Amino acid sequence: MNALSEEAPPSAASERWMALVLSRARAGAVVSLVGASPAVAEALRARGCSVRELPGPEWKRGRGPAPTLVVLEGAAVERVLEDGLEALRREAPGAELVFGLRNAGSARALMGALTGEAPVRAGLSEQRMLRRLAEAGYRVAHREVVPCASGGTALAEDTAQALRAVLAQLSPSTQVEEGLYVAVPDESVRAPVAGLLSVVVTVEPGTRDAALDETLFALACQEQQPLELLLAAPEGVDLSGAEAALERYGRLGSFQARTVRAPAAALYAEAVREARGQYLAFVDARCVVYPRHYVELVRALQTGREAWALARAFRTEWASGEGTPPYVRAKVPFPLGDRLEVEHLVAHPELVHAMVIDRQRIGPFPVAMETGLGELPARLGALFPPVFVAGIASCEVRGPRESPAVAVAPGTWLVRPLESWVDAVARIRNETLQAREFRHRVVDALNARVHGIPWVHGTLKALANRIKSGSGR
Repeated sequence: MNALSEEAPPSAASERWMALVLSRARAGAVVSLVGASPAVAEALRARGCSVRELPGPEWKRGRGPAPTLVVLEGAAVERVLEDGLEALRREAPGAELVFGLRNAGSARALMGALTGEAPVRAGLSEQRMLRRLAEAGYRVAHREVVPCASGGTALAEDTAQALRAVLAQLSPSTQVEEGLYVAVPDESVRAPVAGLLSVVVTVEPGTRDAALDETLFALACQEQQPLELLLAAPEGVDLSGAEAALERYGRLGSFQARTVRAPAAALYAEAVREARGQYLAFVDARCVVYPRHYVELVRALQTGREAWALARAFRTEWASGEGTPPYVRAKVPFPLGDRLEVEHLVAHPELVHAMVIDRQRIGPFPVAMETGLGELPARLGALFPPVFVAGIASCEVRGPRESPAVAVAPGTWLVRPLESWVDAVARIRNETLQAREFRHRVVDALNARVHGIPWVHGTLKALANRIKSGSGR
């Protein structure tokens, strides 16, 4: 994504638009202009393109070869994107689309309409545009945007900041004022398949074949159906052993398996884009999930209204001896207690491997970030309280201990009812009082036991008084 300057004059914006159109047109290309200016047509002809000009706002195939580039301007943008994409995809299957859009769903426009300081902005939102492109079999290959200005409302600064932050967390598209786009045909873009669980298995360089084999065996034994496994690995990682294991374990269960390759920074985004399931889960290639792990999580989502579900999990501690392979020394449950709190999600980012997301209930929420998945549980928990399957731990996180996702805290806002905060404060106060009473009971019991030993009693009594006075501060 390229960012355009907010202060760019109209002439500069026109130059960027012209440059973008020309960058996608090669000599001899058949270009269809719908509602475009004569200047664009003249520039394309000068480049050696065959240009067909349509007044718009509809796009029509016309006679002759199918266009390889369709340029939309003015009213044609909304009309074609909203009502004509399927026909265009069918009649010009290889054509790229180039267009500009003023985002009706920008934070500035939404907040202006909310406060009554501005009319509702006409046209499409960027999110609606992205959805329509995906429905018709396109994806955005190039995007240049003008970010939203921070002003534009008379609301108190803190209130406006909170609203903008929540909108940004839910949909990064709300931070775009306007943009220029290139959309290309892509058969892999499709709506999620209802009821299907897609499990993304990330394979990092250096992953031991034995650990990966155990992970794939556990996934093959899953009772959840239907199931799709996506082996996601950076370019250059050898997956021949994993592919052989999948073929071998295919007799144990019914699942579909595919491989996803991408640069490390874009791996998660590519895996999410290719996942076809309504439900989405992530496991490291060293994790083990028990047979009913996903059954219970998906059932919890199907019987409730939450957007994601989390199960109890073990953190596996490894040990190794001289000349022997690593072995499991202990399985330590993550300390989640009876009630799941947001601080658990921040303190234990590894819980990303113990969750399932219902993609239909999170809207445009960005699942994959360039920074990886460590912040995902905390980011999800800030907007969508999960359903906590608080039974027996049903998976093992066997990767290295990760540092808390503290970086997510300063820029992330939590959405919760006021009563939940009141309950949390009351619970913390009650737990503090109970801990203080327990300390006092321990000291009193010890005092009673050593009362018959004068010098010990005197020393411990003085110590107890200091502890009591210190805890009362």
